[in-house]
Amino acid sequence: MLRDEVRNEAYRRAIAQVVKPGQVVLDMGAGTGILSIFAAQAGARKVYAVERTDIVTVAREMVARNGFADRIEVIHADLEDVDLPEKVEVIISEWMGGLGVDENMLTPLVMARDRWLAPGGKIVPERVTAWLAPAWMHDLDEGLAHWRARPHGVDMTVIADISANDLLMTQAYITTDDLLAPPQMLWTHDAHTCSLAEADRPFVGTQVFTAARTGKLSALATWFTADMCDGCVLTNAVGAPDTHWGRIFFPLKDTIEVTEGARIQIELRCDPSTPGSCEFFWSVKIGDGPTERHDTRPHTRVR
Repeated sequence: MLRDEVRNEAYRRAIAQVVKPGQVVLDMGAGTGILSIFAAQAGARKVYAVERTDIVTVAREMVARNGFADRIEVIHADLEDVDLPEKVEVIISEWMGGLGVDENMLTPLVMARDRWLAPGGKIVPERVTAWLAPAWMHDLDEGLAHWRARPHGVDMTVIADISANDLLMTQAYITTDDLLAPPQMLWTHDAHTCSLAEADRPFVGTQVFTAARTGKLSALATWFTADMCDGCVLTNAVGAPDTHWGRIFFPLKDTIEVTEGARIQIELRCDPSTPGSCEFFWSVKIGDGPTERHDTRPHTRVR
């Protein structure tokens, strides 16, 4: 993430715009502390950098070497256990996974907002929206074909079965030409108004696409758009500059030939599970054909 210039610059610009001199800032999930440093550079009087992992040792060194140890307090704790001495005017956090909510960090963000954000305070990012489009993935097709071709004379079709039912977080290169239809919104969350109940329940999107052209369908491509502040957007969308997120793809068992105008009905469900992760269900139905279902939840996993 530290080498992700797209991500870092989007946060730097947004923080420089939102944080005013003399304000107090909470950096939720501070990691190495780079966002806290951006806040101090913007003039924050105090930054509480809360991080639960041992990377706090790196954060403290980063803060000291950049000359902000007097203004940035690195706190090694779970956010739920922190007791800040004051309200904050700004909360900053890089809580997004490849499609926004998939790292199960929206709930802690809402809890931090309700507990620590002063009235009229700001949150960066302000809104995160997840997007979906039916797509063709050459790398996925190639991989499944390999496992089904008895490499080395060994039946490895079980690997193909597993691969077809696990989401892919990958930097695999696809273009907008690989999308069979324009993307549609799955869900969107405003950091200021999202309730705790909304943040802590399954996220479900059901979309119907019309194929814009004849082509191949092998996966569902997903990504997010984060509205950081006025005029500043961060995204890992297909066609946008590359980021460390890559994109999340949900594979089909086999590549399907789709004709222009075909109806593609898709359901995608994201269930918060353990801290930092979610489980998924997805289904695809082409025209009047059968519905293909996939599920990563252990007790309902499709094989």
